[in-house]
Amino acid sequence: MRKDTKVYCNCCGKEICKRNEIYTEEFIHLKKDWGYFSENDGLSQEADICEQCLIKWMKTFKYAPDSWERTEI
Repeated sequence: MRKDTKVYCNCCGKEICKRNEIYTEEFIHLKKDWGYFSENDGLSQEADICEQCLIKWMKTFKYAPDSWERTEI
């Protein structure tokens, strides 16, 4: 959730830390424009999820997300 110049986790409400205009914590930004055949047809939604909440959420998935190690970041 973006409010003024700050970003908050939509799940737990924690502020995502930022220092000198650089985020010092990882988070994911989700954006969805719903289309035809959806109960949310015509609706757009956005959310920011902190790393801890994302990990908890993914543990509830029936199928775990694919994961692999990167050698360069």
